[in-house]
Amino acid sequence: MRRTEQNKGRVFLLTFALAALLLSLIMVGTVLAVQPTMPQNHTDELPAQEPSYRPAASESLTMAIIGKNASGGASDFLLIRFNPQYGQVPLAVLPPETLVPYKGETMTLARAWARGGGNGVKQALSERFGITVDRYAALSRDIFIRIADKTGSVVFEMPYAVSYHSDGYDINIPAGRRRLDGRDVADLFAAPSLEGGPVERAALLGELTAAIVNQNIDSAGKDVSPGLFKFIVNLVDTDLSYVDFELRRDAADFLSQLGDISVAGSLAPAGTLMSDSLSFELSEDYVSTVRKYFGASS
Repeated sequence: MRRTEQNKGRVFLLTFALAALLLSLIMVGTVLAVQPTMPQNHTDELPAQEPSYRPAASESLTMAIIGKNASGGASDFLLIRFNPQYGQVPLAVLPPETLVPYKGETMTLARAWARGGGNGVKQALSERFGITVDRYAALSRDIFIRIADKTGSVVFEMPYAVSYHSDGYDINIPAGRRRLDGRDVADLFAAPSLEGGPVERAALLGELTAAIVNQNIDSAGKDVSPGLFKFIVNLVDTDLSYVDFELRRDAADFLSQLGDISVAGSLAPAGTLMSDSLSFELSEDYVSTVRKYFGASS
């Protein structure tokens, strides 16, 4: 049965597609360096051959990616960093209820988006974590539908089954190891409810985001990435430029040839969900962890 493409429910799925593609286009080659181990379970080793160049710290880039709902509000937030000199892509999925400072006030990320758009989100996240967020990108479900065919599927271990009814259609995603295409992921994250609260939801989304990134690295090749980059940037609200991509193009091509090495890892949010469930205060330990992987601002 054909499933609806209407704007419904939460749209974190949109950030998945953009993250997978932009990661492939922007992040640079893996090199041997000393850095804390990312919180992910894999035993991949770096290739034995010496890379033809060593990326500099100046090539790092941190982005905030925002999923917009049908009314233009923000549903979910992805903070992601391209760490070329360490061969890592740390990422953090944050609930929209996350409290941040913005223009002398404390408010949720969703409110910061409503007040200041993408630049407001960059400023708020930079101040909360003590890092520099360089760029932002925001997109809606309608735009995702246009780019869904440009990204690959993902194999993911569903911890539980998700079933619901929407617009006359039954949506069923079984538990267990599944291969999810773009529509499957869309249905999953349009679900009216998932197990646990916003923090547990963000942790699951982070794991899925990392899996999508790691399984779609081949989009970074020179023969593919320029066209993908232009296609996406022309569709989304972003301050990312072609210059940002061009400066990292050779490195992105190198990355696409690394094979099965996993570079992305998720930092699951930790903190306190307030009693009204309308706001979430990050723990200082978590803030320190993010700062460690994303680099403290100078």
